[in-house]
Amino acid sequence: RSLDRSSHKKRQSKIKTINKYFSISTQKSSIMKLSKSVLIIGASGRTGNQIIQALSDTGKGVNITAFCRDPTKLDANVQSLCTQVVKGNARTEQDLQHALEVSRADIVVVSIGNGDNTGKTDIRTSSAKALTKVLSQPAFQHVQAVVISSIGAGESHIKVGMGIGKMIEFQLRHVLHDHNGQEEAFTKTMKGRTMIFRPTGLKEGKATGKVVMFGSNEKSQTIETDRKDLAEYVAKQMLEETDVSFGSTANITSVQ
Repeated sequence: RSLDRSSHKKRQSKIKTINKYFSISTQKSSIMKLSKSVLIIGASGRTGNQIIQALSDTGKGVNITAFCRDPTKLDANVQSLCTQVVKGNARTEQDLQHALEVSRADIVVVSIGNGDNTGKTDIRTSSAKALTKVLSQPAFQHVQAVVISSIGAGESHIKVGMGIGKMIEFQLRHVLHDHNGQEEAFTKTMKGRTMIFRPTGLKEGKATGKVVMFGSNEKSQTIETDRKDLAEYVAKQMLEETDVSFGSTANITSVQ
């Protein structure tokens, strides 16, 4: 009987050890699932840099993959915050699919532009069409998109007063036309999975730590949005959806 009791205690001890192991493994698995993987397209740009920094600063353990045509243009400090850097052309479906596969992205952030050039370009539209085509594949139906557009795109207007808003819209007509094509590509094919941000004029070095939303036909409180403010707000919304949810568009501006 004493041997039976000893064997029983040993079996119970093994069962407890096994249960404890599986409990820890399950907890680790849950933590891993909670960590988002985010692919940043246009990572080497000024806004892309700020979004990478903001995602890292959330402290949520986000796995960040930077996608850019020329990785050497990616700031070394920003690169150190990324899990990996993928070289590719944002207009090429094959490159985009490769980036989505290696990053195992849950969210893809589109922060593509042409610098301060206001001339004719289709970089935003053509890259959006390529990306949405890839995201339509069954393997990527779970992936959500965050698009950095601009006020003046879509149904929104730049309202400054004294006719200045219309002058700005005319000056930016090529850029806004490209943003329209970009937004249309996402809203036509995957609106429910897309979050669009339309900031006022992007600036740097004037961060206030606060942004507000405004209606498409309303005059914004200010005419500038600091890239750092934009990035922090975008990072918070894509991870928490406190003010903006997927399937919607937000016009935003920095305020004091």
